[in-house]
Amino acid sequence: MKYSLFLFLAPVLQTTNTAVAFSAESASVPKPRISLKGIDASQFRHPLDRDLTSFVQNAPFTGLAEEGIRASLSLVEQGTRLDLLSSSVKVSPNQMPELHATMENASRVLDMEVVPELYVQSSSQANAFTLALQGRDNKPPIVVVTSALLDRCTDEEVEAIIGHELGHLKCSHSLYLTLGGLATTPLRGLPLLGSQAEQLLQRWRLAAEYSCDRAALLVAQDVNVVAGAMLKLFAGTARATNTQAFIDQSKEYEK
Repeated sequence: MKYSLFLFLAPVLQTTNTAVAFSAESASVPKPRISLKGIDASQFRHPLDRDLTSFVQNAPFTGLAEEGIRASLSLVEQGTRLDLLSSSVKVSPNQMPELHATMENASRVLDMEVVPELYVQSSSQANAFTLALQGRDNKPPIVVVTSALLDRCTDEEVEAIIGHELGHLKCSHSLYLTLGGLATTPLRGLPLLGSQAEQLLQRWRLAAEYSCDRAALLVAQDVNVVAGAMLKLFAGTARATNTQAFIDQSKEYEK
């Protein structure tokens, strides 16, 4: 999971402060979340992410390549699941039930087809990740959060971070970014075009993170929760709590 601090906080958090849909009040009291029934990934994708995804979806090679990528990623996911079952804790109604309810709630807000499996991995690094692909083998996708992340963030902030990972799943980023990489492979050896293609891929990866930051905001439905999660992850400590100062920091960068 990458946290796109300044480019995300400045344009998104500032403009959302004036919106009526989501609260910008303190997140100390949990609020009921609005379920976004029928929401499509295209409705919250960053424009560049949306445009390049659409381009890849309509490319003539996509059908055959997609099947091959899905098959490969399915094998990777199978190996990852076995590794997690042997080295991490699988969250369930009987194991960390409050965290299981958080995943169910976030999945409901984003109208996920399947509620992912959630694992807690022991690590001193506060992080979360997913393979970012919903498979076709009827097995739920995987999301992992680390123990340090749970210790550092509030329940609402953890839910926002899970929302970010669900955004990757909703957008099938692993699939489309891999297809994009394949599409640009013939250009990489060419002067000028090769570097331009690589720069475009890098911009797409960053735009994909912005899309998922938006998904985090849709799940949290509170600007301060998202800002608080980012603040603690960037500071590396739960002692950093002034979200407004953090937003002001992003404005300073924009200047």
